[in-house]
Amino acid sequence: MSLNVKEFLLGKENADVMKLGHIEISMLVMALAAVVLFVTGSSRRRGWCGAIAFVQWLSYTLVSNELFTFTIGQMQGATFQNELLPLWGAFMLIVFGQVHSFSAYSPEDNEQWKKYSWIISLQSFFVAGMISLYSETTKQRYWVIPILGCMGIEAEEKIAALKMAARSSLAENTKPISAFMASEHRISIVGEPDPIQMNGYNYLVTGDRVEMFEVMRPQYQMELNVARDEVVTLQKIWQCQGRLLTGETGQQLKDICFSFALFKLLLRRFGGQPFSESSLDKTWNLVRNGLLEKEGDYERALRVIEVELSFLFDLFYTKYAVIFKGGQGFRGRKILSTLFLVGFGVFIAREFLINYKPKTHELILITTHGVNVDTRVTGILIVGILFMAIAECLCLIVSNWAMVLLICNYVRGIYDCNYLMLLLTKMVLLRHRCFKPWGRKLGQYSLLKSFHRDPLKYEFKSFLSEFSPSLSDLVDVRQGRAGDSKIELPEEVKKAVILNLRTINDRNLSNGENSLRQNDVRNELLWACSLETPTHVILVWHIATSLCKIATTPNSLRNGNFVVATRLSDYCAYLLAFAPRLISDNATDSEFIFDEVLKDCRGSLKECKSDRDKYEKIMSMLGGQETIIHEGARLANDLQRLQNESDFMWKVLADFWAELMLFVAPSGDPRAHVEHLAEGGEFVTHLWALLSHAGILNNG
Repeated sequence: MSLNVKEFLLGKENADVMKLGHIEISMLVMALAAVVLFVTGSSRRRGWCGAIAFVQWLSYTLVSNELFTFTIGQMQGATFQNELLPLWGAFMLIVFGQVHSFSAYSPEDNEQWKKYSWIISLQSFFVAGMISLYSETTKQRYWVIPILGCMGIEAEEKIAALKMAARSSLAENTKPISAFMASEHRISIVGEPDPIQMNGYNYLVTGDRVEMFEVMRPQYQMELNVARDEVVTLQKIWQCQGRLLTGETGQQLKDICFSFALFKLLLRRFGGQPFSESSLDKTWNLVRNGLLEKEGDYERALRVIEVELSFLFDLFYTKYAVIFKGGQGFRGRKILSTLFLVGFGVFIAREFLINYKPKTHELILITTHGVNVDTRVTGILIVGILFMAIAECLCLIVSNWAMVLLICNYVRGIYDCNYLMLLLTKMVLLRHRCFKPWGRKLGQYSLLKSFHRDPLKYEFKSFLSEFSPSLSDLVDVRQGRAGDSKIELPEEVKKAVILNLRTINDRNLSNGENSLRQNDVRNELLWACSLETPTHVILVWHIATSLCKIATTPNSLRNGNFVVATRLSDYCAYLLAFAPRLISDNATDSEFIFDEVLKDCRGSLKECKSDRDKYEKIMSMLGGQETIIHEGARLANDLQRLQNESDFMWKVLADFWAELMLFVAPSGDPRAHVEHLAEGGEFVTHLWALLSHAGILNNG
């Protein structure tokens, strides 16, 4: 039986025909959603606008659950016959697990790995049922069964990727590296540690598998022999004299391995493992005298951390980690699966586009011109799957993961420096130059500009909550929290904050007091650093900075100190307003204080129209009731009385904010940092990681 597509669209046929149409439309929508996830997957860490983020969420939901389950159910419940159904079911299962660059939408999805295991098992059972149903009447079963094998590998990868990033697995998987770092300083005792040549830094790049460790009794401690060939450390890589690792290109390749080693160490913060090396001088020297040896090294330090966080992103949100860390078996199956899928897919496409003849008793869709819609849909699915399989394979080849594996094998003497290896390294480094590892944006929020704003999205969120609370959670906008557009991370800000690390003594962070002492204004301004909580300090200094900005003549607006002070002031306020978990040990208290200050602003400044009106109104409050607004006015007044030269005032503010930025960075929740990686990343996350590797785990 055949059906004209025009008649289907007009709804003139029975329920079976409608169901077949729905199945084909659902498959096309799911294939399109998979393509969207593939194209935008790895780009998430560079940041997207809200509309694209919503499309990503919708596509992920369709592929991973709702549409996938609905379509398989429609196929299973079909009362008509169409021998393409088993093939379509197998394709759906492949699409379910194929997108390597988008395995999870949020960290919480990783905790649902058991749920996904059950879903894929049940759907595989249903597809197997369809295959058995058609086993006596169609030869397609011979095509579907091998494809199901490819599907099994893809599904296994996705489930393993989700499980690897789950909390329980992170606690278990980071145990070996934690045990090794507890004794690494005793292993690396040859001479004085050199953070430039990496002598004495046996940080693991490869070799942290449990089976490579020995249990030393009676202490029952895990120990690793770093002299083993399979173990590759930073010291071994830096000591390698091969042509591939010399010159500027060689240093860039070494830094990729450096980032990977740091990534492994950082994972302990998610697995609840201790940082045993945090108190060692060599740990601090690695950052202070290694990464930041020279004043101009701040760019290299930031680049190393950027690549490290890209590895962290891949672990939580893609399948790359499980493909490369799963061992040769995983990689071998992946290569064979891809080759088989491409070869067999081409064969099936030829069969369906040229030789396929449906049986007379089957239900099919045919256009008014006699074109078989079923075969066209099948062809589109095959082409889409083949395109993604080939493209994903190319992405894996030029990934940082592949480069780390290649360099480690090169250091071990398994690979030689041949033309192919040089070509791959050039491709990887070209990708680094062409694509930013994160958004490199700085969020901005001005309390005095935004306290009165009630954006339209606030009403939209309220409207959505009436119908779908989970969907309304995607719109996180509250009254008075309409932030400014994100700006490019200024060079002055990067330099000021990261190089501030070079001035720290004994790894003791200061909430701005040291900067006041260095500028000889400690007596005048110390009171503003001695407030109840860091939230109080941020808000008081933010209000004061905003007031000083209003009072500053336009001729001073191009001053570098002005840029550092105002941008960091607005960034810290942005973090309080939109991401308090990144900078506060108690985000609930920070949100409460911030909301109360917003109420104070709306009550005191509701009649003010211009910035100058706000300035005069606030400055007139001096000596009044003690609130954060009044303290901000007092601080602004003290700042403006320092000297007649405004440049000095802005230098004091710039130095203060650079120091305070480092002070609040170690306080955040690790899970919050990972969540924001998928939204373009935050500058404070890079500081948090950098400070962790310097042995600074908190601001106490």
